[in-house]
Amino acid sequence: MRIKKFQAHSLKEATELVKRDLGPEAIIISSRKVTRGGPFNLLGRDMFEVTGAIDDVVPVSQSTYRRRPESQEFAQHLERSHTDLEEQDTLANLRRIAEQYGQRGREDQRPGGVSRRTADAGNMVELRTDMEDVKGTLRAIVDQLKYSRMPALPDTLQKAYSTLVQHDVDEQLAADLVQAVYASTNQDHITNRQYLEKQVIAALAGVIPPPASARPRRKKTRIVVLVGPTGVGKTTTIAKLAAINKLVSGLDVALISADTYRIGAIEQLRTFAGIADIPMEVVYKPAEVAQMLRKFRTKDIVFFDTVGRSQRSKKDLNDLAKFVAAADPDETHLVLSASTNIKTSEDIIDQFKVVKPNRLIFSKLDEAVTYGPLLSIMHRHHLPISYVTTGQTVPDDIRTVDAAQLAAMVYTGEMAHA
Repeated sequence: MRIKKFQAHSLKEATELVKRDLGPEAIIISSRKVTRGGPFNLLGRDMFEVTGAIDDVVPVSQSTYRRRPESQEFAQHLERSHTDLEEQDTLANLRRIAEQYGQRGREDQRPGGVSRRTADAGNMVELRTDMEDVKGTLRAIVDQLKYSRMPALPDTLQKAYSTLVQHDVDEQLAADLVQAVYASTNQDHITNRQYLEKQVIAALAGVIPPPASARPRRKKTRIVVLVGPTGVGKTTTIAKLAAINKLVSGLDVALISADTYRIGAIEQLRTFAGIADIPMEVVYKPAEVAQMLRKFRTKDIVFFDTVGRSQRSKKDLNDLAKFVAAADPDETHLVLSASTNIKTSEDIIDQFKVVKPNRLIFSKLDEAVTYGPLLSIMHRHHLPISYVTTGQTVPDDIRTVDAAQLAAMVYTGEMAHA
């Protein structure tokens, strides 16, 4: 592997020098602004220094593989194997470079083995500086490999990309966002960290689906159904929503519960309904839903609480879908815990499509370590977020969150305040 530094009057020129000298496959390790030209770097002009690297291993030509048209799967296996070999060769080169510098450092420390180079104190300092540079470069290369070999980007955007990935934003989405910011930023702002970070957050906000528009009303009563897996806090969330709409918005509210499986669920909701003076009914079969809705036909909003179901049970989900279809809701909110890992959340959304959710509620935001999965899920499934919950207190600890607030939460890893 060859590693080389280039300087130019602009970042673009320095990047072009890297590609021209090392080839189009070269990767950018780091970039920084330096001052050159005056005594002790005073009165000099600003320059951009870019460090590039290229793997000297010559890739095996794909033409050496004799592929039959019908063996596409085998050809794909060969391509994956070839990519794995390239990465192994690159890592082997990195280890070899590290060993060479480590050996050089050990030789310099041997008694009586001081070379002419290390005899000079100034050269020793320079050598140590070079070794530190190489260590930093190796770390940067490892990061480069880890994050799918990102193209040339300023340091701030490289760090922004790493931050997004560390906060569990999908890697491809993070790459697309920072590259879009880079493409739209002129040279005057390319080293302005605060400006670039604001642009990255704005780009994050831009991929968040807008709030869902209300469905055309066919009747006076708006029906809101909450569905989701077990343990995500649906009953507590529906109690919060009912309380806010009655006590804050002054609407006429009713509750229906179909959660007859979980011990204590009906009693919990009935106790709350009694305190808030909200009428409540329980249904045991989908056929009973229409009767209860007719009873509450003069209400402004009817909140329908459903039983939590595992996304792995198709039978239970099909039973749940019958209750939801009988309610014919205006809004179907899928409640997900913000602390659930993204693979499980993806599986939940895929399996709960049978009940046709059109909004997301993220509960337990206060328990989540990162917020990147929320963004990735909303973007991938084009589902808007309606509410987030941040605790157990009723009717508090629930609120709406706009795109700018959520984007800032994803990037900083800190919960936005109401």
